[in-house]
Amino acid sequence: MSSDPSQPTSEQAAPKTTGIFYGWWMLGLISVMAAMNNAFFDKGPTLFLIPVGAALGLNRATVSLIFSLGRSEGALNGPVVGYLVDRFGARRIMVIGTVLAGMGFALFSAAPNLWVFALAYLGFVALGATMAFQDSATSMVNMWFSRYRVRAMSIREASGNLGSTVLIPLMTLVIAIYDWRVAALMGAGAYLLLILPLISFLKESPESMGLLPDGADRDLVRRSETSQTSPAKVQRIRSFYDRVDFTVKEAMRTSSFWYLLTGTVLRQVSRVAIDLHYVAILQWKDLDVGVASLIFTLRLGMNVPSKLVVGYFGDRVSKPAILTGGMVLYTMGMGLLLGSDLVWVLVISAVISGMAEGITPVNWGAIGDYFGRRHYATLRGIINLSYSWALLSVPWAAGWWFDNHESYTVPILVSGIAGAISAVIYALMRQPQSPSRATAG
Repeated sequence: MSSDPSQPTSEQAAPKTTGIFYGWWMLGLISVMAAMNNAFFDKGPTLFLIPVGAALGLNRATVSLIFSLGRSEGALNGPVVGYLVDRFGARRIMVIGTVLAGMGFALFSAAPNLWVFALAYLGFVALGATMAFQDSATSMVNMWFSRYRVRAMSIREASGNLGSTVLIPLMTLVIAIYDWRVAALMGAGAYLLLILPLISFLKESPESMGLLPDGADRDLVRRSETSQTSPAKVQRIRSFYDRVDFTVKEAMRTSSFWYLLTGTVLRQVSRVAIDLHYVAILQWKDLDVGVASLIFTLRLGMNVPSKLVVGYFGDRVSKPAILTGGMVLYTMGMGLLLGSDLVWVLVISAVISGMAEGITPVNWGAIGDYFGRRHYATLRGIINLSYSWALLSVPWAAGWWFDNHESYTVPILVSGIAGAISAVIYALMRQPQSPSRATAG
């Protein structure tokens, strides 16, 4: 059964011209769900890394490998899940993914050894969480917004980091007082008891409700489709709602796609090991685990205002300029992290590198802005696949290096170099020309 969520369905009522656009309600729901997913799946492994290894008798490289496999698994199955989202709709995939993630955290909380830990995390948690949020939820936001796409994605991303800022201290406290298993069980409850019921309120697309992206005025868009001498406002409307979507093949034939892909790969190389080992790096620098966790929370907290600010300007300012500036800032943060053990310098590094994460929604919003809504999930899946090797190998290599050299100097240096090269690649990226078929005849 195939579906095109960008087409209206006969069963939906005509759009209302007053009130708040339903897409903003959708974004609010997705943001609440993303906040919980970000805390337990995206940032949780940083807190689980050391206690899980101690409880199961595993070295840091082995635990890093499992968590890294989980991140790379989402990238590896990205093209397949992206295709399924584009074909069958995001909401169905979100339900399946949420159930898998919830079951996985429940099994993870009871893991007695490496094999159950690996099965729970790789077979359930990682597969489900990436299906539901890396592919489906982001695709749904892309479908509901066009003119305000980056702003909407920024709100979603910022909400996720806000959730981590609130929940990470709670998880740290739970792990300290009780056990990491209790924190994992909290994750199971979040997915099955909170996220799953909220999915029923989500709609596939604005067209499925007789609306347009952003709640645009339908009459104004119709005028833009027929008017050759439109006023400035109509011309702006046309640029957002009368745009031909690229097919997957057409997108992959543009240099813009490959600059975006390469810049994204290098950005992931620069950050994945640091994200997973951040608390461990600060402990290596002789900080108490409590202080290290607080600095980690500060770093996460800086994501929130930076993503909101970037979201405001992201639909107005050149995306290559924002992405380049963000990676320059990140590289500076890595330089401070590498060069000093002073607490105040490490705090500044956390603030700077946390602010740099504000570019994430621009990175993913560029896919929709450059290539359209119709094949967003598939194109993102291809980009995810391209950096899957980094999600697996780079954090593991950082753990291996520490196990053998008791140092994080080289992993931090690699992160800074990759970030600097990523900045150069993003600076070369340009908006692609519309497909030739759009202007033919």
